[in-house]
Amino acid sequence: MTASTTRCPTCGRRHKRTTAANAYYWQLLHAIAEGVRPGGNAYGPEAWHVYAKSRWLGADDVKLPNGKVIVVPHSTANLSVDEFNDYVSAVEAWAAERGVFLEMAA
Repeated sequence: MTASTTRCPTCGRRHKRTTAANAYYWQLLHAIAEGVRPGGNAYGPEAWHVYAKSRWLGADDVKLPNGKVIVVPHSTANLSVDEFNDYVSAVEAWAAERGVFLEMAA
């Protein structure tokens, strides 16, 4: 099976991303947290995750019962393998523009 395959040819079920792909994404977020300081401020990988989801996947305004409106970023959980790969590639490109790269294992 190739990384670009998104559905099982037998049952049609959508393939989910691998644990390794998810781990790579979080390593990238940790590298961004260490290497990018907007306005001199440090942000953790979780904050960068929310930022990335909002920027590349979009978000919805959700009105709460108390009348407040919060912005809820779209989730990466429902992305197909190809969509997740495209998303991570966009985050990688953005990070590279800021001098952040992950070391590739040999």
